[in-house]
Amino acid sequence: EANTKVRKIVAIYPGRFQPFGPHHKKVYDALSKNFNEVYITTSAIQQMPRHPLNFNEKKKHMMKMGIPGNRIIQERVPYVANSLLKKFKDDTAVVYAVGRKDRGRFNMGKKKSGGLTYYQDLKKNLWDLKPHTEHGYIYEAPHVKVSGISSGTEIRKLLGSPKMDEKKRQQIFKKTFKYFDKSTYEMMTSKFGKLFEFFQQPKIKNILKEVNAFGHHFDASIMSDEGMYDFFGSLDDYF
Repeated sequence: EANTKVRKIVAIYPGRFQPFGPHHKKVYDALSKNFNEVYITTSAIQQMPRHPLNFNEKKKHMMKMGIPGNRIIQERVPYVANSLLKKFKDDTAVVYAVGRKDRGRFNMGKKKSGGLTYYQDLKKNLWDLKPHTEHGYIYEAPHVKVSGISSGTEIRKLLGSPKMDEKKRQQIFKKTFKYFDKSTYEMMTSKFGKLFEFFQQPKIKNILKEVNAFGHHFDASIMSDEGMYDFFGSLDDYF
């Protein structure tokens, strides 16, 4: 009934997903209740230490967690879903669902030269949506809580830490991801185990201190996870 020719709203959930966790799945499920179609967009970058998994490995794991394969899309830049949007007509609006801290990635509002930028706030434009060819809308994805391990840091520790007893690792893997597939499990623990072969060595702290002492101001935050956190429980309790 609104003054718009838009008949369908597609939500895009972009991210690095190294790896996709139960908190991501819960956000995807919540989005699915509010939008006509929901897609996950992620890149094919594979480069240590921030990108241990390639696109196909991420997709295999997501599908095991219950995400339909045709809803997982490879994009060079996940936050700009050019490949995906080519399949939609001009009666479709697009919404990017991002965490609060990721809103700053998008230039929303008015251009200095006049007129509006491509990205606009969803809530402010809900009753006058434009097709994806004119605007994309930014939606702050719901903050979710899940039981057990949910932060990217904790999940990577589960998958790769040499401190973890193997039988216990398998049990927590199944409890966390709600499935157990031997080949996927072995692939993921192998990939994330490599993070701990070098990046978790005790000497690394001293190296960083030495670098900082020479005035190179290393910013540890650049190694932090991208995506929504939900620190709820810790593997350190187990260790």
